[in-house]
Amino acid sequence: MRPRSFLIRGGGCVYTWLPCLLAAVFSFCGTASGVRAEVEITKIRYWTSPERTRIVLDLSGSAAYDSRRVRHPDRVVVDLPGVVFREQGTIVVGDGSVLRIRRNVLGDKAQVVLDLGGDLRFGHFTLRAEGGRPDRIVLDVLRPEVTGVPAADQPSDVGTDPAAEGTIATSRYTVVIDPGHGGMDPGAIRKGVREKDVVLAVARALAELLDAQPDFQAVLTRNGDYFVSLAERVQIAEKARGDLFLSIHANTHANSAVSGMEAYFLSLERATDSEAQALADNENAADRVGLAPTDRQEDVLTILMDLRMSRNLTQAKRMADHLIGAARRSETVAGRKVKQAGFLVLRSLAMPSVLVEVAYLSNGADRELLRSRAGQKDLARLLREGVVNHLEDARPELGGEPQRWVKQYRVKSGDTLWRLARRYDTSVQEIREHNGLNSDRLSIGQSLLLP
Repeated sequence: MRPRSFLIRGGGCVYTWLPCLLAAVFSFCGTASGVRAEVEITKIRYWTSPERTRIVLDLSGSAAYDSRRVRHPDRVVVDLPGVVFREQGTIVVGDGSVLRIRRNVLGDKAQVVLDLGGDLRFGHFTLRAEGGRPDRIVLDVLRPEVTGVPAADQPSDVGTDPAAEGTIATSRYTVVIDPGHGGMDPGAIRKGVREKDVVLAVARALAELLDAQPDFQAVLTRNGDYFVSLAERVQIAEKARGDLFLSIHANTHANSAVSGMEAYFLSLERATDSEAQALADNENAADRVGLAPTDRQEDVLTILMDLRMSRNLTQAKRMADHLIGAARRSETVAGRKVKQAGFLVLRSLAMPSVLVEVAYLSNGADRELLRSRAGQKDLARLLREGVVNHLEDARPELGGEPQRWVKQYRVKSGDTLWRLARRYDTSVQEIREHNGLNSDRLSIGQSLLLP
């Protein structure tokens, strides 16, 4: 039977003993034999989510601590008597809630100070050593619920209309805007300009522009400087019943002369080129940065490919074309290419999804565009133009031309409904409906009507 922990409250502080009697015995024996007996803080870890910033103190053994809030400036102070630090120095967090974590050595105790970004709620608890994990003290700085920050189990409240949820015919066109990176994942950094900051500014400006139009509503996957995992971004988009998913990033290149906007849609096979593959690998790996060591990432790739996927890919390609077309017509940023790559966040969504690299942080002119407020708004206007043009294409009642099913096609060796749907910008289901097919099987020489 394991020893139990006790909490003693008094004077606004909480003292936690894990288990104090055994710790005292071991400390006495260690001192008598001349062996170093201090408990060490072996490591300080942190990660950020939409709800909280969590700080974990890994300990070499059980220890007592007390914590308190201090005002002017706002901070949390944690004192650990008889404990020492294995590592020294200040840890910069900078996620909006926690500015930094300071390690202070005060005589016979270690002191951990969390410098806060405001008057935020604070909680804490302990975890015993088990399963190969050490004793831990967990400190949570909780974000206020009134900030409009979307939690993982609910969509953002930016421009949403709960009464119209999921009724596309009577509600506005929902664009889920996904600012890449955030929190402890800064993305690319060039000359002090961080990707996570500039893409959030562009995303907010785009959301404001879209919400000002009667046919649109915007939903942000994050509305502040905090980390949102891939699974959480997908959940937000799906719960918002988005009609379009637009993930916003900033690019880099070894050649500083490279500039402009690029747009990507999903490739189910291989990337357009090695650069596209490298970018997808980098963005897919970045999702792991914010995972808690004890968390298990939901396997978002278990969403099965269905008959809608062909249609989604077609719409995603058109959306990417419209974005790059808007850039090419502008004097703001060069329009480069539309490419394909296996971005997990695009593959995980049951809606047309595009990842746009709005400009290059590695290019001087593009970097200034991304850094300035005016440049961020100009980029947002380009993205809005692309989104609006895409909607007009996708919805005939707003000016787009409906598909005309007039092409007579003879099935050849190697043809499948899936391949024909991709080639003719339609879906498997629509081919079946227009041709009265009861199955997906085709025969060579069979006549089909296609758009």
